[in-house]
Amino acid sequence: MTRKKKTRTEKSIGAAKKPLEKQSERIKLLSKKKGKGRPSGAKANIDGAGNKKSAAGRSSKSKVVDGKVGSKKPIELVPLATPKNLTPKVTLKKVKPQPELSLEQQLAQVENDERLNTLLDQIDAGVDISAKDSAYIEHQTARHQKLLVALGIDLDESEEDDEEDTEQWQQIDSSEFDEFKR
Repeated sequence: MTRKKKTRTEKSIGAAKKPLEKQSERIKLLSKKKGKGRPSGAKANIDGAGNKKSAAGRSSKSKVVDGKVGSKKPIELVPLATPKNLTPKVTLKKVKPQPELSLEQQLAQVENDERLNTLLDQIDAGVDISAKDSAYIEHQTARHQKLLVALGIDLDESEEDDEEDTEQWQQIDSSEFDEFKR
């Protein structure tokens, strides 16, 4: 490598230095800034902090109000001998009686219940249902059974009809078509 000659001028390695400020500008920076906020002791003496400046500025005879002093109304320490009226102020609204449905109408309502029908369809489809839904189904079916008993309707009649139909089919199967079998 070739040798480099030293020069008298230096190249700046870091940031440039600021030039010196005038004395008047330095005094402004060192002087006390205008204070922000409340004066010292104002937290403990809220009313006194504002009154110091007003009292010094003008001579007014304003009454100093102490914030700690409350109402001058006397408080009874012993309860009175006569108790106050203890009746409740709440008024009860009269509920209009709903017309009572006949047993046939109640039965029709249970049989046409959409929620019950959808839940029974879900059970038939093999879908699991919640405990609340199963309790609802049990309640409605029990109510349906009670209404049927109260009305004197017997569901066993349909089973007797099925027995008669099977007997008729057996008669047809046994004798008439034996001739045509191969």
